[in-house]
Amino acid sequence: MPRGIYTRKPFSEEHKRKISEANKRVQNSPDVLKKQYLSHIGKKYPLEWRINISKALKGKSNGRFGEKHPRWIKDRSLLKDDHRDRGGQLHREWSSSVKKRDNLTCKINNEDCNGRLEAHHILGWTEYPELRYQINNGITLCHAHHPRKRVEEKLLIPEFQQLVGLSKEMICQ
Repeated sequence: MPRGIYTRKPFSEEHKRKISEANKRVQNSPDVLKKQYLSHIGKKYPLEWRINISKALKGKSNGRFGEKHPRWIKDRSLLKDDHRDRGGQLHREWSSSVKKRDNLTCKINNEDCNGRLEAHHILGWTEYPELRYQINNGITLCHAHHPRKRVEEKLLIPEFQQLVGLSKEMICQ
Protein backbone atom coordinates (compact mmCIF):
# COMPACT_ATOMS: atom_id res chain seq x y z
CA MET A 1 0.00 0.00 0.00
CA PRO A 2 1.47 3.45 -0.91
CA ARG A 3 2.51 5.85 1.81
CA GLY A 4 2.35 9.60 2.06
CA ILE A 5 -0.38 12.17 1.79
CA TYR A 6 -3.06 9.85 0.39
CA THR A 7 -3.10 7.22 3.14
CA ARG A 8 -2.08 9.37 6.12
CA LYS A 9 0.66 6.90 7.03
CA PRO A 10 3.76 8.90 7.89
CA PHE A 11 7.09 8.34 6.19
CA SER A 12 9.69 6.54 8.27
CA GLU A 13 12.57 8.64 9.63
CA GLU A 14 14.98 6.77 7.35
CA HIS A 15 12.87 7.59 4.29
CA LYS A 16 12.64 11.29 5.30
CA ARG A 17 16.43 11.39 5.69
CA LYS A 18 16.95 9.90 2.22
CA ILE A 19 14.57 12.42 0.64
CA SER A 20 16.33 15.29 2.43
CA GLU A 21 19.78 14.15 1.25
CA ALA A 22 18.58 13.75 -2.34
CA ASN A 23 17.08 17.25 -2.33
CA LYS A 24 20.28 18.79 -0.95
CA ARG A 25 22.40 17.16 -3.65
CA VAL A 26 20.18 18.43 -6.43
CA GLN A 27 19.53 21.94 -5.10
CA ASN A 28 23.11 22.79 -4.21
CA SER A 29 24.87 21.41 -7.26
CA PRO A 30 26.70 24.07 -9.32
CA ASP A 31 24.85 23.03 -12.48
CA VAL A 32 21.44 23.58 -10.90
CA LEU A 33 22.47 26.90 -9.35
CA LYS A 34 23.84 28.11 -12.68
CA LYS A 35 20.66 27.10 -14.54
CA GLN A 36 18.54 28.90 -11.96
CA TYR A 37 20.68 32.02 -12.28
CA LEU A 38 20.60 32.00 -16.08
CA SER A 39 16.83 31.48 -16.16
CA HIS A 40 16.29 34.76 -14.27
CA ILE A 41 18.65 37.02 -16.22
CA GLY A 42 16.86 39.95 -17.76
CA LYS A 43 13.42 38.99 -16.46
CA LYS A 44 11.17 41.78 -15.28
CA TYR A 45 8.55 40.80 -12.77
CA PRO A 46 5.20 42.59 -12.62
CA LEU A 47 4.94 45.46 -10.16
CA GLU A 48 2.26 43.63 -8.18
CA TRP A 49 4.60 40.64 -7.66
CA ARG A 50 7.44 42.90 -6.54
CA ILE A 51 5.20 44.71 -4.06
CA ASN A 52 3.91 41.42 -2.63
CA ILE A 53 7.44 40.03 -2.25
CA SER A 54 8.56 43.24 -0.56
CA LYS A 55 5.63 43.09 1.87
CA ALA A 56 6.31 39.43 2.63
CA LEU A 57 9.97 40.09 3.44
CA LYS A 58 9.35 43.10 5.70
CA GLY A 59 9.83 42.29 9.36
CA LYS A 60 11.65 39.00 8.69
CA SER A 61 14.86 40.08 10.41
CA ASN A 62 13.96 38.16 13.60
CA GLY A 63 15.62 40.92 15.62
CA ARG A 64 19.00 40.23 14.01
CA PHE A 65 20.18 43.80 13.70
CA GLY A 66 22.49 45.94 15.76
CA GLU A 67 24.22 44.06 18.57
CA LYS A 68 22.12 40.94 17.91
CA HIS A 69 23.47 40.58 14.36
CA PRO A 70 26.05 37.75 14.04
CA ARG A 71 28.59 40.05 12.34
CA TRP A 72 28.23 42.93 14.80
CA ILE A 73 31.51 44.60 15.73
CA LYS A 74 31.40 46.43 19.05
CA ASP A 75 34.55 48.49 18.44
CA ARG A 76 33.65 50.43 15.29
CA SER A 77 37.22 51.68 14.94
CA LEU A 78 38.20 48.19 13.73
CA LEU A 79 36.13 48.67 10.58
CA LYS A 80 37.92 49.58 7.37
CA ASP A 81 36.71 52.36 5.11
CA ASP A 82 36.71 50.04 2.08
CA HIS A 83 33.28 51.17 0.98
CA ARG A 84 34.62 54.68 0.41
CA ASP A 85 37.28 53.44 -2.00
CA ARG A 86 34.70 52.20 -4.52
CA GLY A 87 33.63 55.69 -5.47
CA GLY A 88 37.15 57.07 -5.41
CA GLN A 89 39.51 58.08 -8.18
CA LEU A 90 41.40 54.75 -8.23
CA HIS A 91 38.20 52.78 -8.69
CA ARG A 92 36.99 55.07 -11.49
CA GLU A 93 40.34 54.74 -13.29
CA TRP A 94 40.28 50.95 -12.86
CA SER A 95 36.72 50.76 -14.20
CA SER A 96 37.55 52.96 -17.17
CA SER A 97 40.66 50.91 -18.00
CA VAL A 98 38.76 47.61 -17.86
CA LYS A 99 36.02 48.94 -20.15
CA LYS A 100 38.58 50.38 -22.58
CA ARG A 101 40.45 47.06 -22.70
CA ASP A 102 37.18 45.27 -23.53
CA ASN A 103 36.30 47.82 -26.27
CA LEU A 104 33.29 49.12 -24.34
CA THR A 105 31.31 45.92 -24.99
CA CYS A 106 29.95 43.21 -22.74
CA LYS A 107 32.30 40.21 -22.86
CA ILE A 108 29.36 37.79 -22.93
CA ASN A 109 27.86 39.73 -25.85
CA ASN A 110 24.77 37.75 -26.85
CA GLU A 111 21.15 38.60 -27.71
CA ASP A 112 20.30 39.10 -24.01
CA CYS A 113 22.69 42.07 -23.62
CA ASN A 114 21.04 45.26 -22.44
CA GLY A 115 21.56 48.05 -19.94
CA ARG A 116 24.60 50.04 -18.94
CA LEU A 117 28.11 48.60 -18.94
CA GLU A 118 29.67 47.69 -15.62
CA ALA A 119 33.24 46.80 -14.71
CA HIS A 120 33.01 43.67 -12.54
CA HIS A 121 35.73 42.30 -10.24
CA ILE A 122 36.35 38.65 -11.18
CA LEU A 123 37.90 37.86 -7.80
CA GLY A 124 35.86 39.74 -5.21
CA TRP A 125 36.52 43.23 -3.85
CA THR A 126 36.43 42.16 -0.20
CA GLU A 127 38.07 38.72 -0.49
CA TYR A 128 41.05 39.94 -2.56
CA PRO A 129 41.84 43.54 -1.50
CA GLU A 130 45.29 43.32 -3.11
CA LEU A 131 43.64 42.76 -6.53
CA ARG A 132 41.14 45.63 -6.38
CA TYR A 133 42.84 47.80 -8.94
CA GLN A 134 44.44 45.10 -11.11
CA ILE A 135 43.02 45.54 -14.61
CA ASN A 136 43.34 41.80 -15.22
CA ASN A 137 40.91 41.22 -12.34
CA GLY A 138 38.12 43.01 -14.17
CA ILE A 139 35.63 42.15 -16.89
CA THR A 140 33.12 44.37 -18.69
CA LEU A 141 29.53 43.16 -18.43
CA CYS A 142 26.20 44.69 -19.35
CA HIS A 143 23.62 45.18 -16.63
CA ALA A 144 21.71 42.04 -17.73
CA HIS A 145 24.77 39.77 -17.37
CA HIS A 146 26.23 41.28 -14.20
CA PRO A 147 25.77 38.75 -11.34
CA ARG A 148 23.47 39.94 -8.56
CA LYS A 149 24.49 37.60 -5.74
CA ARG A 150 27.80 36.39 -4.35
CA VAL A 151 26.86 32.76 -4.98
CA GLU A 152 26.34 33.58 -8.66
CA GLU A 153 29.65 35.46 -8.78
CA LYS A 154 31.56 32.52 -7.36
CA LEU A 155 29.97 30.11 -9.83
CA LEU A 156 30.92 32.33 -12.76
CA ILE A 157 34.57 33.07 -11.80
CA PRO A 158 36.05 30.36 -14.08
CA GLU A 159 33.95 31.52 -17.04
CA PHE A 160 34.90 35.17 -16.52
CA GLN A 161 38.58 34.23 -16.29
CA GLN A 162 38.24 32.30 -19.54
CA LEU A 163 36.50 35.23 -21.25
CA VAL A 164 39.28 37.58 -20.17
CA GLY A 165 41.82 34.91 -21.13
CA LEU A 166 43.58 34.80 -17.78
CA SER A 167 44.07 32.35 -14.96
CA LYS A 168 43.96 33.24 -11.27
CA GLU A 169 47.76 33.06 -11.14
CA MET A 170 48.07 35.65 -13.93
CA ILE A 171 45.64 37.98 -12.16
CA CYS A 172 47.56 37.77 -8.89
CA GLN A 173 50.84 38.92 -10.46
